Amino acid sequence: MRPAFPLLFLFLLSLSYSLLHPCTSLCVPRGSRSPSLPSPTSPPPPPPTTSPPPPPTSSPPPPTPSPPPPSAPAKGLDDALKSFCSHTDFSDLCLDSIKGLKRADKAAVLSALMRAVDAKAHEARSFAQRLSADPATGAKIRDLLRDCIDTYDDALDNLEAANEAVRAGDAGTRDAMLSAMISNFGTCEDGFQEFTVKSPMAQWSQTLQNMTDNCLAIFNMDRPNEDYE
Repeated sequence: MRPAFPLLFLFLLSLSYSLLHPCTSLCVPRGSRSPSLPSPTSPPPPPPTTSPPPPPTSSPPPPTPSPPPPSAPAKGLDDALKSFCSHTDFSDLCLDSIKGLKRADKAAVLSALMRAVDAKAHEARSFAQRLSADPATGAKIRDLLRDCIDTYDDALDNLEAANEAVRAGDAGTRDAMLSAMISNFGTCEDGFQEFTVKSPMAQWSQTLQNMTDNCLAIFNMDRPNEDYE
């Protein structure tokens, strides 16, 4: 049997080689993947820049619609009212008194005319009161204005009596009361004429006389049939 010296010699030689030359590379088991390094991350994209919104543009205002032409019924109403006032001596004053009326029958026209006289007489009376209370008004004018206030009160009483006569169907009393009103307004002016003083009530009195005359004219436009309610 040969001695084991050669085998021992080979073992020692192999051991000394492994000690002198250590493995510098990483041993990777067979069949496994080599570890991959993470790829460098790119910086996030900058946020999108938004341009400022354009200033609001003001749209032009819509065109103003033109008024529609008067309808046939409205034109017929105007013509009918003008027809009533054509029976008076003061047609413009008549039309102004019934302005805005929605009916064109005799009853409605007369009711509007009587209301207009009542409103105008109260305005005139209030004007005379304010003027008579004004310290700048002379003593004589103040006395004459007080007379006018009394005659205007009489006229308003006669107007109420005329309205009652209308409701009662008493045409004679109605016309008499309206005629008395015309005299009342004239009496206010008589005092100023007597003293040759300019009347501050002249325009009021004349307008009220004309308005009352219009009422009489419409009441009697188709006598003997007074169709007034």
